[in-house]
Order: sequence, then C-alpha cells, then structure tokens
Amino acid sequence: MNLDILFINPGNQKKIYQNLADEFSGIDAPIWILLMAEKIRRFDFSAAIYDANLFGWDIDTIKELEKKYNPKLIVVLVYGNHPSASTQSMPAAIKIILDIKKYNQDILVAIGGTHPSALPRQTFKETNADFILANNGIYAALGLIKYLTGKIKITEIPDLYYRKKDDIEYTFKSADLKKDLDDELPGYAWDLLENVDLYRAHNWHCFQYFKDSKTPNFSDVRSPYISIFSSLGCQYNCSYCCINSVYGKPGIKQWSIDKVISLIDILVKKYKVKNIRFADELFVLSSQRVEKFCDLIIERDYDLNIWVYARIDTIKSELLSKMKKAGINWLALGIESADARVRNAVGKKINADIKTVVKMIKANDINIIGNFMFGLPEDNLESMQNTFNLAVELNCEFINFYTVMAYPGSKLYDEFANKKELLPDTWLGYSQHSYETKPLPSRYLSAKEILKFRDTVFYKYFQNENYRKLILNKFGATTLAHLDRMTEIKLKRKLLENEM
Repeated sequence: MNLDILFINPGNQKKIYQNLADEFSGIDAPIWILLMAEKIRRFDFSAAIYDANLFGWDIDTIKELEKKYNPKLIVVLVYGNHPSASTQSMPAAIKIILDIKKYNQDILVAIGGTHPSALPRQTFKETNADFILANNGIYAALGLIKYLTGKIKITEIPDLYYRKKDDIEYTFKSADLKKDLDDELPGYAWDLLENVDLYRAHNWHCFQYFKDSKTPNFSDVRSPYISIFSSLGCQYNCSYCCINSVYGKPGIKQWSIDKVISLIDILVKKYKVKNIRFADELFVLSSQRVEKFCDLIIERDYDLNIWVYARIDTIKSELLSKMKKAGINWLALGIESADARVRNAVGKKINADIKTVVKMIKANDINIIGNFMFGLPEDNLESMQNTFNLAVELNCEFINFYTVMAYPGSKLYDEFANKKELLPDTWLGYSQHSYETKPLPSRYLSAKEILKFRDTVFYKYFQNENYRKLILNKFGATTLAHLDRMTEIKLKRKLLENEM
C-alpha cells in the first residue's frame, strides 16, 4: 500500500496517570486526528491512523507500519482532547519520532499541536522532525501532502515550519478558520479507528451505570465512547489557558446544530455509541443553540449519556430540564477558586452566584463535575482552603482538583518562560497526575506547598461523609466501592518524596 498520510496519536496512559490508568482514567479517541484525516480524504488523499496511546509503541512498531502503509508522510499530532494535553503528550511524541528517524532517516515526519506550534525551535531540536504544522495545522497538513505529490511549492503551504540549512523557515500564517465550520471541517474519520469499542469514558461519566456492569473495570458500560466538537475556541482569555493559541485570538467557531446532529446520528446508528463528550470549551453558551440541540435529540428518542462543559454564568435555569431530557447527564463547571480576587487576577470573572447555580443544576438531576484550581498567582493557604471548603459545600458528584501549570501557548507561559527554574523539568511534569508533576508557584506559595495541599485535599474530598452518602444514595454501593479503590491509590510525586 502506498499511503499519503499516516497519522499517529502519541500517548502513554501509564506515565500520565500512573496506577489510575488501569481502571479510572478515560481513553479518548484522537479527535483532532479524526477531523484532519477526514479533511485530507475530501481532497482525494489517502489516510490511516495508528493510536500509540491505545496500542503502545516500540521500535518494531514503525517497521510494521512502514511495511503495511509505506506512507509519503507521517504526522504525529499532539493536540490532545483538552488544552493541557498537548504538552504532557510530548515525551511520547518525541520517542516516536526519534524511533522513526533511527529506523529510517528518510521517512518524512511532521509534528503538529498546541505545544509544537508554541515552541517550534525546541520541538525541532528535541524530535528531529522534518516539519511542524503550526497553529491549527489543518491547512499545513493538506498543503504538505499537496507539495509532496508535486501539486504546489513548499512556499505555498500555510502555517508550516521546515528545516532550511542550519535554520528553520516559516511560510506564512493562514487565514483563521471560518466561523461556520460545516464545510471547512465536514466530519470525522471514525471508520479509520481500529474499533470504537476500545475507547472508554472517564469513570465518573458512567457512575449511573456501574451497578449494571459485568466487567471488573466497567468497560462494558463505559464503551463505546467518543468525543466530538460542536464548536472550537473560547471567547474568553484566561491567562492559564492555551486553547486560543492555535486559533489566533479569542472567539468561537461553530458547526451548525443540524450538522452536529447528523454526526450524532452516525455515532448512534453505525457505531452504537451511547457515551458522548462534547469537547467544546463552552458547549453551554448560546441558549438558542442548546435548546435546538436538545429538541432534536429528544425528537429522536436517543438514550444518550452526554457530558458537556459550561461556565457558571452561562447556565440558564429554563434550559436545564430539557438538557436532562436530551441525555445531558453531566455538566463540567470551571469554578476554579472560591475567591473572586484570585479568579479575576487570571481573567476568570464569574458573573453569577456559584452556590445558586449549582443548586439549580442539582434540582434538575444533572450531575456536576466541579473543576477547581490550586496555586493561581494570587492564591495563599487561606484562599486555597476556602476553595476546598466551597468544593465540600457544593458536594458535586465528581471533582477535579488541578494545580496551576504554565502551559506553552498560554499567557502564563509567556510570563514565566525566562524563569526556567519555576517550570517543570520535563514535559511530563505538566501532567497533573504524573510522578514528575511540578506546579507553578503562586506569589505566596511554593510548588511543593501547592502540590502537597492539592494531593491532601483530593483524598479528603472523596472520604467526606456527605459525599459518600451522595454517591451511595445516587449511584449505589458498587460506585462507592469503585471510588474507595481510587482513593487507595496514592500518586507518587517526585516533588514530595522527602515528605512521604
């Protein structure tokens, strides 16, 4: 087979999540690769996908892939399924590319994603890649395969870094993606996945089904699982977030709701998908869009288990009952901090009362994933304790406690790029659950103090009696036992080794 582009999804669940990888973490299909591969195919180029995060990687893998596909170009994409995932996937991406070049120096390799786009020179140095697909990478990938098939000159490719003698050259920045994405990104190449059933939802996404499961890690109710987008980007500009770096500026680009529904039709009818995550930074933004989405899903009578993201101040009470009826069972809320002063300092202004909104959501029987951050620039021990106290009071069905990282592509990274001693020693150190995790210090607290606080209160939250009662009454003893197993796993932290 003479393939045009082989896409590789890098990753190493075990190193990113440690022992949480076996039962508790989700396994996402590579959403950006699926979008890009489908785009490539619409121009009559051939594409295939190898998911190294799912199937693993060693030096023999490239031998088998080259024999099977003989690709003109290999593209390693490190976008991830959330803004922070790109950097933490870099160690796996670096190994993959170095292995490819060790096996055959002449194989052409491009790398794309938030991290390589933010740090092109360093990425070239670390990977020995031939090309970097900058920004969103879509038209760079398409242009590159056109160039390799003799259709255009390399200088006609937008958003491309390439090696030129002893330096690197950048072509030119493309026009930003259109606000209407229906034609620009027409679908997902799900048929290129080995098996949709191999991907599993994050544990909390399926808490309500655990009691009916017949497998040890609940894979029978967590799979099949797919993430999709209804929009790209974010109109806000929080300093700790890197999501807008690949789109040029804050703003929202959308697929029409009719297009989104047509894609869900495929997932349900062809792939029997029940568990769906909308990876939009803000799915709940336009009431009109949300209502139309819900109406069309309800009309179809699909039995879906949907997880979406929202801001506290974009939730409208009149929509919640309809959202629940449509199968939106989980709402992820970026609460971040209990202290408005701390939130405002990073551009995260919340124009609504947090407790009132959470109460309103709970009244409609929608489960909440509360996302909180420790170590924001203005955080001290008192403000972090207040944030934890708020989390306990809200008693969300699940929580994520994050430490602050200066992700490449974010304003925080630009601020601290010249203070290397404050940043993680390795790219894996940007992973929240890894051994190498190293948070950014705040004005008042060290990285060690912040991480120690986060890890301590994480276990406290899940051992809290009110939370345990909530889980037992709502999801049953099986789910509670699952959470007990989760909290028995203590993450190893290099930064805290002397205190353990």
